[in-house]
Amino acid sequence: MANDDILMLLTRGPLFLPLYALVMFRITGLMIAAPLYGSTTVPARVRVGLSAVIALAMFPVVAPSLPTDLNWATGLVGVFGELVIGLVLGLTTTIVFTGIQLAGMVIGQQAGLGLGQVFNPALDSNTTIIGQLFFLVALTSFVLMGGHRELMRALLDTFSTIPVMSYRTEPKILDLLTDVLTSSMVTALRLVAPVLMSLFITTLVLGFVSRTMPQMNILSVGFVVRTLVALAVAGLALSAADGLFDSVFTRTITDSRLIFN
Repeated sequence: MANDDILMLLTRGPLFLPLYALVMFRITGLMIAAPLYGSTTVPARVRVGLSAVIALAMFPVVAPSLPTDLNWATGLVGVFGELVIGLVLGLTTTIVFTGIQLAGMVIGQQAGLGLGQVFNPALDSNTTIIGQLFFLVALTSFVLMGGHRELMRALLDTFSTIPVMSYRTEPKILDLLTDVLTSSMVTALRLVAPVLMSLFITTLVLGFVSRTMPQMNILSVGFVVRTLVALAVAGLALSAADGLFDSVFTRTITDSRLIFN
């Protein structure tokens, strides 16, 4: 049967809606787990509508490779597999953002700013002001480097390497998540290490000052000094972190793309 005949059968026959739903579920997985796309600041209707539009645009491209027979049992299994592909692609990038935000949270707590927490709707979690700042800077870098487009392109490329209803769970996914988690923690340490070292040196200096000038209220003075030092060093660390963000995001998306090839 020619491709045109298959396309006509799928777009006009009873299989169109369930097959279209399978294509949409793969895209929906990314919309649930990926940063920016999965943010709660984006209304659910917008995310569902965007998934539906992208699935409708992709359907004619993937139609020739779609199965011509489908039942409830295989359909439910297919829904799970399609969701896993989108969720894994989105979750790997979200893990990196979580590590970056964690670095900001540690800095905020060590600087004495841990009590003033804010809600981060993008990750649906509470964080410190410094953690929110780190997250927003990383998100800006992610958008400027075109990471949101590369992430969506990686998902759309999976339709050619893994046709609908053909995904099988592999142990390589656990290895990928482990590697991404390790990379995320290393990134967090590289961001937080300069601040922690600066605060350590500041604490030592304040200790010597308190011994030589016992009449000074070192607690009130030290709180202000530690906060200023933490903010200054954190700002310098963020200004020099563009290359770090680009490399970790590029490596994460590339590894996620390779896992489905």
